[in-house]
Amino acid sequence: MKYIILTSILFFALSTVKGQKFERAAGIRLGHSSGIFFDVNHKDLSTLRFMVTFREGGDQLTVMKYFHNYKVSNLPGYLSIYYGYGVHAGYVKWDQYLRNSEHGYYWEEMTAPVAGLDALVGISYDFKRLPLSVTCDLKPYFDFWGRRIVSVVPFDFALGVSYSF
Repeated sequence: MKYIILTSILFFALSTVKGQKFERAAGIRLGHSSGIFFDVNHKDLSTLRFMVTFREGGDQLTVMKYFHNYKVSNLPGYLSIYYGYGVHAGYVKWDQYLRNSEHGYYWEEMTAPVAGLDALVGISYDFKRLPLSVTCDLKPYFDFWGRRIVSVVPFDFALGVSYSF
């Protein structure tokens, strides 16, 4: 019975397989806002990125639109530059030192929603024979609410790896 189920799953999984057109990519980003992402590429060299990031003890969902520039005059052909913008929403957590007359001094874990705007600029090394890219980018962001009412982080550098399919 389990062979029939495994064969059925394999059959349905392989029925959706087609040649690689490199319309999508998945990857990880390691930096201040570390996370995983899924990209959907368009024919006009723009890309929609859906990213789940983990920072400040919380999680944020980020949606970005960015543009690739593959033919930059003083760069080799395997390097490309990209830039874009987006929004994010989620929550952050932190420990706050509090005091009251009943309990004295104590630490309490606080949670607050956060929303904000993002920018993105980076450089990508695209392997010639593999569907992999290694990226280095800067993603400054502007937070509303959260731990402080307004927070600006201009330097969120990260390294990333993505697999195109």
